[in-house]
Amino acid sequence: MVKADFSKSNNLFLAYPKGFLNEYESLVTFYDKLIELIPANIPLTVIANTKKVQRELNKKFSHKPNVDTIVINYFDEIWLRDCMGVFAGDRVYKFNYSPNYCSLRKEIKYYQYINKLTGRILNKAITTNIIKVPLNIDGGNFVHNTKKVFMTEKVYEDNPGKDVKQIVKDYTGLDAIIVKRSCFDVIGHTDGYMAFKDENTVFVSEYPNLPYLKNDIEYVNILKAVASENGFKVLPIFDNPVDEPIKCACKGKKTRSCLYSAAGVYVNYIRFNKYIIMPEYSLNANSIVEYNWTNKRWLESLGFDVLSINCDQLARFGGSLHCISYQS
Repeated sequence: MVKADFSKSNNLFLAYPKGFLNEYESLVTFYDKLIELIPANIPLTVIANTKKVQRELNKKFSHKPNVDTIVINYFDEIWLRDCMGVFAGDRVYKFNYSPNYCSLRKEIKYYQYINKLTGRILNKAITTNIIKVPLNIDGGNFVHNTKKVFMTEKVYEDNPGKDVKQIVKDYTGLDAIIVKRSCFDVIGHTDGYMAFKDENTVFVSEYPNLPYLKNDIEYVNILKAVASENGFKVLPIFDNPVDEPIKCACKGKKTRSCLYSAAGVYVNYIRFNKYIIMPEYSLNANSIVEYNWTNKRWLESLGFDVLSINCDQLARFGGSLHCISYQS
């Protein structure tokens, strides 16, 4: 049986960006704060891409006995959720990680290499029983309990001519619920809008009634309706996304950018047993800071231990905490 975010977790994984040959190295300070924040009773494995970085990590976090490190030479991808696969106890169902949006479309060889390195991580730290699923799917577009999975229709674009639902069912045993994609969402990940609380309950983003969010509100209302139609209880996470485009290599586009910041997206949190690590944002837009406290109090009322970390810098790369984490 596949493990959901709400299932009992034994280990949390992060990829430490020190020494990365890309823009993610600027996030080192953020990762230091995140590692410090993680409670001592959460076993944490941090992936380093050189022995030198591993030694620095071991020295820096020697006071945290829950922190372990492994070296995967040349690994430089922070989005573990997208590339690691679906954990299922004694095995991992591994989709092909081949992001197909914006300027990433031409980096096929790079992502082929990342898939190989991800296999090394799984073999070294989780399991050698890796089942390759013949589909291109980002893990952020795979929000599931132990029976059903929500994906956007981007999976059809990424897997032309394939019976996506049947393949997912044959390999993982999950019934796929494929929903439309927001017209402004190039990435097409469901974890930017929803997260399972438990087997029968799903959190779906709730947006403020602001003119620039009109289309987004219509979209999350569609998600709520689909979730309800499939028998799930729907609860809100109070999101307040900002209109902050990310610089990209798009050409010939009428829009300013294909990609947008994840600032204001709170549903993209880390869940580890009774803990939820929530993103906070300090951007002074539409009273976004109020949402930090609103979501913390709301989740605490539901019985979670809630920790928070400022994710302004991380969000500028288009993702948040769920995107960079992985649990086994």
